[in-house]
Amino acid sequence: MECTSRNFPEELLYDTHYQWIKRTGSKILFGLTSYGLEITGDVLYLSLPPAGTVVEGGGTCGSLEAGKWVGRIYAPASGRITNVNQAVLASPALIGRLPYHSWFAEIELSRPEELNGLMSAAGLRSWLVEAEKANVCCG
Repeated sequence: MECTSRNFPEELLYDTHYQWIKRTGSKILFGLTSYGLEITGDVLYLSLPPAGTVVEGGGTCGSLEAGKWVGRIYAPASGRITNVNQAVLASPALIGRLPYHSWFAEIELSRPEELNGLMSAAGLRSWLVEAEKANVCCG
């Protein structure tokens, strides 16, 4: 798998958990990148906390089971979950078909400065190149 040839939407931010983040005012939406899907395989099950739950940036806020992987979903920033995408909970396969439209949850930010630690699309591509060199990603 070639890490550097991936196209990532330029208007989004990214974290090291292969998640995309879209800021809309004082809130963010987040989901799994197409590259994350290549690593995990088809998403079979998704568990997310209900609206009203307070999450810490970098902390666990759900779980995902896929064809190749079972693991945690991490909050990209601190805040309160204001909405959970019921469509992807009911049909996790949507994530594989439309990864950049199939968000997990919406978070109202309590510490917007945490977004400064996220990567741009160019930053993500550079990070993936370094991870490939270290054999952290890319089979």
